[in-house]
Amino acid sequence: MNGSSPMRLLIATLPALLLILATASCDRKPGESPPAAATAPAEQPHRSDESATNVATETVTLQPTDGRVSVTATVHQDHHLLAQVMPRVPGRVLRVLVHVGDKVKRGETLAILDSLDVGDARLTLRQARTQNDLAEKEYARIKQLVEEEVLPAKELIRATAERDKALAAVETARERLRMLGLDPDRGRSEADSASSFPVVAPLSGIVLEKTAIVGELATPEKALFTVSDLSNIWVEGNLADRQIGQVRVGAPAEVTVDAYPGETFRGKVTYLAGTLDPVTRTLLARVEIANRDLRLKPQMFARMTIVTGERSPRLTVPVSAVVLVQGEPAVFVADGNTFAPRPVERGETIGDRVVIARGLDVGDRIAIDNVFDLKARLLKSQIGDEH
Repeated sequence: MNGSSPMRLLIATLPALLLILATASCDRKPGESPPAAATAPAEQPHRSDESATNVATETVTLQPTDGRVSVTATVHQDHHLLAQVMPRVPGRVLRVLVHVGDKVKRGETLAILDSLDVGDARLTLRQARTQNDLAEKEYARIKQLVEEEVLPAKELIRATAERDKALAAVETARERLRMLGLDPDRGRSEADSASSFPVVAPLSGIVLEKTAIVGELATPEKALFTVSDLSNIWVEGNLADRQIGQVRVGAPAEVTVDAYPGETFRGKVTYLAGTLDPVTRTLLARVEIANRDLRLKPQMFARMTIVTGERSPRLTVPVSAVVLVQGEPAVFVADGNTFAPRPVERGETIGDRVVIARGLDVGDRIAIDNVFDLKARLLKSQIGDEH
């Protein structure tokens, strides 16, 4: 009797077990497999679900590109268009008419000075002109009298000599004023007295420096102003030993500055130094660039890229194809109808294309537009996976 108790217990609990199994079966959806043991899913690379047909692509190929040398550089004013303005004789500064940053034209008055030397030279010229006028009148009187045979011919010879002597004195006085840097025929409308004279700009440009102060004594040893025409500027950089043999005068060059990101200024190499710097062991290279809009300023830091003329096949992609993904440059590579980011190593930029040193292979199909949309979708998918 006791041996049959377990069997009776099993029979009594069987309906309850069947009810539990039936309930679990109803909770599962049709076709759903029974739950298996929990396992960690394999991590899959994030991809954009953007259809490849909606994004312009390009197949990566080797393309012949010009060899280039890139160095850091600095913008300088063209020293051929730079003027240090100073008086040729000592003088007291009476007035200062321009300031740093002002645009001036050639011949424009920058300051007015007062000098005893100038006053003496002008007085000498005035006296010489007066004597010359008297000598001319005397010559005319004597000539008429000699023609009327009132005076002998030797009187005309004497009057002619006196006239020529007076004219020579005028020319000597005029030349002295020229040597002082003044125009003997220029009026004194800008001067306060016979000893005052203007200091003028020798070329059109911008006032870069001003040391002239009213009341101070100006001397020929110290510049009162520095004027520069910045419509043409120099960009100078230093070439390392391995780069010197690749660069020649006349080679085209490109310059970029942080102030204007994405913009390239073009010029050509106009000068290579004859010797290396004994300290840095580098060679100075100069590129001249037209700067008519005056956007490039002296002392700006720049990046100078010089075309060497050597052509070699390299992988290049449009600049628009490269974006930063997690702080590193990457390109979206097509895989069927999806795109996946691939890290790349950038080389130099050549016009609107960039050299890829590592990360892509010939035949890869890459996205060249809507790249930022692909990046946004990628970031959105990553945020969704984290939650």
